[in-house]
Amino acid sequence: MSTIRTGAAAARLVVESGAVYTRTGGEPFFFTSGWASPVFIDVKRLISLPEARGRLITLCLETLAETPGNDAFALVAGCELAGVPFAAMIADRLGKSLVVVRKQGKGFGRLAQFEGTFEPGERVLLVDDLATDGVSKVGFRQALERAEATVVETFVLLDYGIFPSTRRLLSLMSLADVIAAAEEAQVLDGRALDEVKAFAADAPQWSRRNGGIASLAL
Repeated sequence: MSTIRTGAAAARLVVESGAVYTRTGGEPFFFTSGWASPVFIDVKRLISLPEARGRLITLCLETLAETPGNDAFALVAGCELAGVPFAAMIADRLGKSLVVVRKQGKGFGRLAQFEGTFEPGERVLLVDDLATDGVSKVGFRQALERAEATVVETFVLLDYGIFPSTRRLLSLMSLADVIAAAEEAQVLDGRALDEVKAFAADAPQWSRRNGGIASLAL
């Protein structure tokens, strides 16, 4: 779920930053979960662009502020690896504590899967750069719950919003926002734009036809 105004503004930043890549001939992109895609959006690129990243984080904060109940957290948790810089910037702006959630535990005890520390019962905002089907977020969320934290929300900067999903996420922008911004800026040629739109219309079938998975194996 993203808001119309902030989603469009964030998507323009992504497009203007050159973070949209397409493959319309040959092998498509393959996401970790197994989905095939003609488009890859590298939100992480913006961390190297001071002005763009500052505006992006401002939009993140506006989205969080506009969502009822999402100001009631004391800790921001960044998903290893891509979620960490965004979580750090959000935590810094809000004056909140920060931890990193590892993909796997390292060490012993309640906080073996974390860098940083927090007390049992802490209310947490979980942050990552993007989500396709949301499967990877489940593991991070479960790690926090095992460590006796309460996850009030999972927030991603980009939710593709076109795949079967394990749960609803709060997001800054969607693939539809990025497609609209790219079309307005005329940064994709006709073939690429048509292919990305076809993918967005039926991602599971597009993935299946191009060598990827067609459904989640849960």
